[in-house]
Amino acid sequence: MLLTASVSKAEVVALVDALTPMRIFIDERRRRAVTLNRAEVTFVAGRGIRLRGDARAAWDVAGVELPVTVQAWQVLLVPHVVARGRARLLALEPVIEELELGLVPGFVDDKIARAVREGVAQKRERLAWDFARALSKRLSLSARIAPPRALEIVAADGEVDVGEDELRLGVRFEARVVERRADVQVEGAPSEREPAMPLVPAPAGR
Repeated sequence: MLLTASVSKAEVVALVDALTPMRIFIDERRRRAVTLNRAEVTFVAGRGIRLRGDARAAWDVAGVELPVTVQAWQVLLVPHVVARGRARLLALEPVIEELELGLVPGFVDDKIARAVREGVAQKRERLAWDFARALSKRLSLSARIAPPRALEIVAADGEVDVGEDELRLGVRFEARVVERRADVQVEGAPSEREPAMPLVPAPAGR
């Protein structure tokens, strides 16, 4: 089975508007941060979603906070499907295409740009959705069937594509009937709670 879902440009614009302005801390001591203002959204067919805007940065230099203006930043979010064991994730890889700082001392210009790029790279793991875990289901069959059986619908793989005004995710499902163990709760079974464990485990560290 193949299920295709799409996200329109208008929906992405509304989401970005809701998220910005956004302050991102780029060090563990939370002494250096970048505040992203409203961003312009452009869909680049066959490549990804481009965000462009300006920003402000608070930068600590030897205990003194240095205000920095980011005149322009541009990031391309490149979508792709990642396999991690049984998990399948829709990941958005952030690629910094432009970072133009305002008038700042030369000895910190490169350090700020490098720290921003490293900070974005460190947060790329958060820009991912485990659609296999979210969409896979295990449903009980009739209690009159012996031995007890369940229907598994598993999101096995996917593919993603970006058009001029929408992002499309195609998910391939596999269905199978399995024997239901007495110690495993099944979604949809009468008088039972939600399964204690997901059908598709999340990747380590998430």
